Amino acid sequence: MTMTTRHGTGAILIHPQADRLGNLLWPGSLPAEHSAALTAALEAMRAQGYWASAFPEGDGVAFQWHGGTPYAEDSGLAALSAAFDFLDVEVLDPCETAGKALARLAASRLVACTYLVPVEGLRLEASFRLGDTRFHAPVDGEYIRLADHAWSELCDVPGADVNPDWAPDDKASGTTELLGRPLIERRITIPMSLIYEAESGFDGQSALLRRLMEDADHALDPIRYDRCSYRRLEYLPAKPGWVGEFALAYLVPDEPAHAARLFAGKPYVLRVHNNWLGLDVDRSELSWAEPLAAMIVDNDDTDDITLALSSALRALNRAFYLVELEASFLHLVYAIDALCEPDRLRGDRHRLWISAFACGGKPGHFAKILDDFDRHYAVRNSIVHQGATFASLGLGGEAECQFVLDLLGSCIQTIAISGLSTRHEAADFAFAILTSPTIAPLVAAKASKHFTLPLTADRGFTEHMRS
Repeated sequence: MTMTTRHGTGAILIHPQADRLGNLLWPGSLPAEHSAALTAALEAMRAQGYWASAFPEGDGVAFQWHGGTPYAEDSGLAALSAAFDFLDVEVLDPCETAGKALARLAASRLVACTYLVPVEGLRLEASFRLGDTRFHAPVDGEYIRLADHAWSELCDVPGADVNPDWAPDDKASGTTELLGRPLIERRITIPMSLIYEAESGFDGQSALLRRLMEDADHALDPIRYDRCSYRRLEYLPAKPGWVGEFALAYLVPDEPAHAARLFAGKPYVLRVHNNWLGLDVDRSELSWAEPLAAMIVDNDDTDDITLALSSALRALNRAFYLVELEASFLHLVYAIDALCEPDRLRGDRHRLWISAFACGGKPGHFAKILDDFDRHYAVRNSIVHQGATFASLGLGGEAECQFVLDLLGSCIQTIAISGLSTRHEAADFAFAILTSPTIAPLVAAKASKHFTLPLTADRGFTEHMRS
């Protein structure tokens, strides 16, 4: 049963029982403009014979009927709806948990949070910041002591704070366990509904865990870009969040209605895990990680190029975690097309277009990239159209994947530093390279029947530039 006032803030009523107070709950804290109305509502309830008290977190009210007669649910609903006339009050459906109902009522409301996720296979000797992301080295009792860790308050072991040599052991659990692992710390704004869903039970945590793990994974992308390759897959770190069989994330919402909490679950059925060496990271050895973090990961712009770069950087790093090398290879090839957008350019036109972005306007790079790309694209065609594998072609899959990885990485670098913001600007940029005095002779040397020279007179390119 619902008594609707259409004020925009929904609330659920849980009627009192013989051994339990009644509750009126709403998602998050009330807006500041409702503070006076809340005080007046509590006074109105008390005047009608109710005991009523607001939660200190600001997200609800506890009440009890003291009127001398048995509590009547219809009367209770009417009394609360009248007193809290700035809320849309509905009785909690017995088939719906309070958490699920609050998640529904939260609708599109957002909440800013700080989170921590662990990363297995990432070895840090010191903590450092990369853009908006902080990477915390684990407490080991020697180089990193508990007192020096930014999140030392997560330790719940008695006496650990006065033992300078303390470090989490294999039996550590809960938030204490996090201190023994490398941690990624970031800020994120998420739907409040995700938190209510996660708080409602183990099965409800998957969506929140996925959101945090994917954000942390993207924050790790610039480091993998700098330090990982198919030539040394044994150094690949694990996907952030996983510790053994479970994924962990510690969330600290800015919203006082939600307490800081450690969430644990199994958000994915399948995952890839490097069970060998892992990655050593020294902040001083990173080169492209800092600019990529600033230009892509931490960039809130929503123009076409920023979004395309974000997608490309994700794709580059996700390719490492595809078990079949043919799948990694094709994933990277398609990511190059998605970033450079050759559209209907085919054959040699397509290869020219991608090579223009990859070379960054450097003639010395263009000819070699074009020649190598031709050969690797023939491999792509064999895999896609003939069902070939690297083994059947007599090729080393790691080397083939590394070439396409480097090609995508070069395209990302070129576009990231170019200052482009629209697809049309990117197209003009690539075409200007192909028709420049230093690159045009190399294009002519291709001696292809697939395009006309000069390219400004080629139908395929002119149509592409008009699209």
